Order: sequence, then structure tokens, then C-alpha cells
Amino acid sequence: MKYILYLHIWLSAIAMLLTMECILFFAPDKINYTIILFAGAATLFTYNAHTLFALYSKKNSTEVTSWGRKKYNCIFFTMLLGFVCSLYICVMYFNFNQWFIFIASSGLWLTYEVYIIYANRRGLLLNHHSFFKSIVIAFVWTIITGVLPLSKSETDIMWSSNAALFIGVRFCLFAFITQLFEYRDFYIDKAIKKVSHLNGKTIGYSNITVICYLFFAAIVLQLFIIELHISFKIATILQMIFLLFCLRIKNIVTLTPSMLIWDGVLILSPLISIPVLYL
Repeated sequence: MKYILYLHIWLSAIAMLLTMECILFFAPDKINYTIILFAGAATLFTYNAHTLFALYSKKNSTEVTSWGRKKYNCIFFTMLLGFVCSLYICVMYFNFNQWFIFIASSGLWLTYEVYIIYANRRGLLLNHHSFFKSIVIAFVWTIITGVLPLSKSETDIMWSSNAALFIGVRFCLFAFITQLFEYRDFYIDKAIKKVSHLNGKTIGYSNITVICYLFFAAIVLQLFIIELHISFKIATILQMIFLLFCLRIKNIVTLTPSMLIWDGVLILSPLISIPVLYL
């Protein structure tokens, strides 16, 4: 299980399913399997590269980094495999628009990683920037699983209101989940470092709760407006019910279960929508 989670194979599978779902909704007659494979390969590369960056940035040890020091070669070769596959797909199949989107999102991700290394080496408190972190991560996930698949479709699909709302729902959902991970990290920091400004479950948790409710409200509003198959709306509502339950019970989930469960809630939408769209 740790190999699947800590090498981010689980996330890679989720990214491919989300990408396939996006294509089936907006371009079912032009299923592009190369962009689906790219989503999986790019996820393998970015997340395993992030683990390697964490190993070199003097970051406090986590379950992933502790495991990563023991399995360094596995992480490195998985990252390399993801890099080679994603680069090959870029060179062979991407059009100009996709290259532009890919370079812009890659630049944002690289800037984020460099800042994390700088902050960790200087001992800065990244908790103050948790909202920024969630926005960056949500933005990159939205680009990979939503914008890139649509960028090879017809222009009227890419810029349609339903496509924009679909991307908006995806972005808010990714950001919501990222905020849950931020609270978990807040709690771990307090438990390990006894950070004084993290006053139990009040300051950090209250801010994150408000942000999550704002993302929830944005999702609900967009679901009212969007004209898409009912399976997508049902799946999204089920996802939000589960995430709100996790938010309300204020229960700290350790690293491995959170990676399996909170990330795994993303798979609910394609598991419901893909079979329905194929029928």
C-alpha cells in the first residue's frame, strides 16, 4: 500500500480518470488517450519530484520523507519515468495552445517548489501561506485534468459556459481538499514543534473552516447553473457531503489514511460518470 500511495501511483490513477471524465463530457467522439496518459505521467513526475525536493530542503520529517530516504531509488526512477513519458507526449502530440498552458503551469509549480525550499532553509513558517499553497495545487490539478484536455477540442467547447463552470467546480473541489490537508499539517506542526501561534484547534482550524465553506458555496452555486449530465451533479454532491463530514467532525486523520481517503474522494465522480456516459 505504501508503494502505491507514497510513489503517488494512486494520485496518478485518479488524475487519469478525472481527465477521461472531462473528455467524455465535452468531446466524447474525440477521446484523446495520450492526454489521459499525460495526466498520469505528469502527476507521477511532479509529486515524486516534490518528495525529492522535500528531502533536500531541510523540511521536517514526515512519513513520506522518512519512507523516501529508505526508498530513494524507487522515488527517483518513478519520477524519471513520469518525466520521460510526459515529455515524450508533449513533444509528439501537444499543439501550440497546450504547450503554452503546460509551460505556464509548470512555471507556477516550479516557483512554488523553489519557494518551499527557500522557506524551509530559512526556517520560515509556511503555515501563513496555506491558502496560497492550496490555490497553486488546485490550479495545477485543474490545468492537468480539465484545461489541457479541453484545449485540444474545438474552440467553442473550450470557451463554453458549461466547460468554464465544470473547470470552476473542479478547482474549488481541489482547493477544498487541499485545505483539509493543510489543517492536518497544522495539527502535526503543533504536536511536534509546539508552535505557539497554533492555538489548539482554534486559529488554524477556524480560518480553514471558513475557506472551505466559501469553496463549498462556490461549488453549490456553479452546480445550480451548469447544464451537464445529472451524474456529475450527484457525484459532486456526494463528494461534498463526505468532505463536509470530515470538516465538521474535526478529526485528525493521519498521513496514510488522508492520502487514501481525502484524495480518493476525487475518484467518486469519474466512477459514477464514466459508466453512465458509456451507456
